[in-house]
Amino acid sequence: MSDAAGEGPRVRRYPELPVWVVEDHQEVLPFIYRAIGSKHLPDSNISFVHFDSHPDLLIPVNMPADTVFDKETLFGELSIENWIMPAVYAGHFSNVIWLHPTWAQQIREGTHHFLVGKDTSTTTIRVTSTDHYFLSDGLYVTEDQLENQKPLQLDVIMVKPYKLCNNQEENDAVSSAKKPKLAREDAEHTASTNCASCSEGLEKDTVTQRRVHTSLEPSCSRSSESQECQTTVSSGDILEILKKGDAFVLDIDLDFFSVKNPFKEMFTQEEYKILQELYQFKKPGTNLTEVSFISFGLI
Repeated sequence: MSDAAGEGPRVRRYPELPVWVVEDHQEVLPFIYRAIGSKHLPDSNISFVHFDSHPDLLIPVNMPADTVFDKETLFGELSIENWIMPAVYAGHFSNVIWLHPTWAQQIREGTHHFLVGKDTSTTTIRVTSTDHYFLSDGLYVTEDQLENQKPLQLDVIMVKPYKLCNNQEENDAVSSAKKPKLAREDAEHTASTNCASCSEGLEKDTVTQRRVHTSLEPSCSRSSESQECQTTVSSGDILEILKKGDAFVLDIDLDFFSVKNPFKEMFTQEEYKILQELYQFKKPGTNLTEVSFISFGLI
């Protein structure tokens, strides 16, 4: 991108589009930093397009915020679930677009605006978002507790896959008796979500700045010949979001296409139920005040 006309920072161009393949998700961050260092990416205002079944937006709980400015130490502190937010706090990513499959429900749909900064009391990275995803990990603090604040726009968008509604449902019904009960319930839920909701918009996200289904609503079309139910997500609005940044990085994690819960194979249904009770998060109600959050022990 050229800055000759004041359109943005000057960056170098690769002769061919580079693609890096890694095993653990966080292992891609050194390549992104290398592209920033070589000026193939700007050092700020980058949009991050993240296809994944998991947000990967947690934060190393006890890592000092200043670690982000020592990249070698930083890379050693990260793991697969917490490698994106440090790059936000470092000032590189200003917008994260998480595109997730139907079974991933960790963060509410829509556009979330919040701050990422350094907690003055603990010197760790924290956020001002009150979404349950961050609350359950104790990552929320109030704005006045943060210094070196970085604004983040997080767009959470569900991508509903192509689905053969009629024939596939019949096949699923025939084979369902052979599946364990938990697996069968998951399959039934996925089938009903993919097919029955084709004509429905996404739910309104109560903490967003706009209704998701006004611009990012999946559309459904049926073919009389193949009886297919196909759902797609509009790319036009995603492109509009990307125009706000000076560059973007496309991150595709293969578990976007296939993911399983290993605990359902490791434990019996009774044991799994006990685990759910032990590790459940009691969600606070809506429209709570700061005093209410203190009573939950979150700040």
